[in-house]
Amino acid sequence: MNRFTRRLMRGGVLVLGILLVTTVGPVLAGPEQDILDLIKEAGGGPLPKAKLEAIKKKYELEEVMKVYKPRDKGGLGIGPKGKADGIEIKSISLGKTPLPEAQLKKEAADLIRMGQVHAAVAEITQLYPVPKATKPGKGAKDWKDYAEQMKKSSFDLAKAVKAGNAKDVQKAANNMNNACNSCHSDFRD
Repeated sequence: MNRFTRRLMRGGVLVLGILLVTTVGPVLAGPEQDILDLIKEAGGGPLPKAKLEAIKKKYELEEVMKVYKPRDKGGLGIGPKGKADGIEIKSISLGKTPLPEAQLKKEAADLIRMGQVHAAVAEITQLYPVPKATKPGKGAKDWKDYAEQMKKSSFDLAKAVKAGNAKDVQKAANNMNNACNSCHSDFRD
């Protein structure tokens, strides 16, 4: 094979690789993909208990929580790829300032998916044994309540996004963040 043919073949392989990465995107593995599959299978309805249990058996809770990190840190990410594309970062941002109407419409699908991820994680979280509380008097009831608050506020977020109500999106995001922060404060080192 002459030099020209080898270069042509290498170039073709490179172009094919670039096309695959840009059209297919990165392939997710781990809890991120399992949670997306769970949400897709549910189709907006109740999450299948057997799938929730399977995720719980397959991963430690800490691994499941990785979905909130930015993509470059192994998380699921939301919206355009970038340094601050993590679900946790987006939730905090949404709680601080209402989105302008045009931006809310533009990001609607991503925000609804974010709410679905929050709700799925809330349901999965309840399946794990209650960890030792870091504050006196906190226990199983608090663990369940925080997860339920997170799930409810996730549904509220999706509802507000669908209605195009930026103030209600902000309120729901704040409620999600408060549930997460309270749980972390009471059950995490």
